[in-house]
Amino acid sequence: MDRKVLAVVLVMAAVLSLLLFVLLGCSQDQEAKEVFNVLGSADSSAPVLVSVTSVSSSVIRLEFNEPVRVYGKTFEPLSARADGKFIYVSLDRSLLPGMKSDVSGRVKDYSGNTSGFTIQVWGFNPDLPGVLINEFTTKGTARSPDRTELLIVTPGNINGMTLYCGVPNDFDVSVVFGDIDVRTGDMIVVWWTEELPEQVPSGPSDSGGIRVFNICAGSADNLPSNNGTLVICDNPALGSSVIDAVVYSNYSQSHEGFGTRSALERARWVIESGAWSGDAVDSTSSTATRSMGRLPGFPDTDGSRDWIVTVTGGSTFGAANTAEAY
Repeated sequence: MDRKVLAVVLVMAAVLSLLLFVLLGCSQDQEAKEVFNVLGSADSSAPVLVSVTSVSSSVIRLEFNEPVRVYGKTFEPLSARADGKFIYVSLDRSLLPGMKSDVSGRVKDYSGNTSGFTIQVWGFNPDLPGVLINEFTTKGTARSPDRTELLIVTPGNINGMTLYCGVPNDFDVSVVFGDIDVRTGDMIVVWWTEELPEQVPSGPSDSGGIRVFNICAGSADNLPSNNGTLVICDNPALGSSVIDAVVYSNYSQSHEGFGTRSALERARWVIESGAWSGDAVDSTSSTATRSMGRLPGFPDTDGSRDWIVTVTGGSTFGAANTAEAY
């Protein structure tokens, strides 16, 4: 072979070798970067239980923040099946409304992370009535304790229904109602006291043709005076449905008018649930006898325009609300 031709071939081979080296190096770098990125974004968080819902008297639906699978036989002796983010648990017996039971199990997400839990589940009540928070005070005295009045707008049974001073996952005190059949127009007055006053009947009483049920919270905890929330849910389980709610505030200078971070977060929870919109009821001028009352005869809009602070001495627990504002 001619020396010149040989020299050209050798030079071309060297150039090709250099290009191949560079290309392989780039490919290896890229592959290394891809492996690193995949490892860096791997899911290492355990599934989080978001809500628990009774879908029938013997079936419970557990909702998680991501798709999950049943982990082994951890739900036994109960049976459980996965469906995306949900686990459906079949109980070994039907739960009556107001009854509760414990459910334990473990789930696994599709990255292999597991989460175990033991939760309380409550019986399904298919006969819940329509209910509105109708009147309340938050600045009670020994002589005129704080109360919350609920108005029944459709008939049913309130077994398992729960009233929170706060929100379901953060409350000061709550009341879980028992097996009581109610009719349209009935009223339930919750006394936020350890015991009912002596002159107050514990059973249903008649007040001008209105049936009134007085219920004691059985707690000495007081409602927040100026900034807070009242929430009614269908049962005490995590993630239960909100039936009605009210948000009140004295529009203080801190935490967007709610005074404390806790009160602000509770208000946000109620708004995000869809049970309230717009401004809070202004509690500034309310007292032990100037209640915050729903305007009678007006539709429920889940907002502050439904409410007034009544005139001094204008609280009407167990009777029709007054429309006379302070």
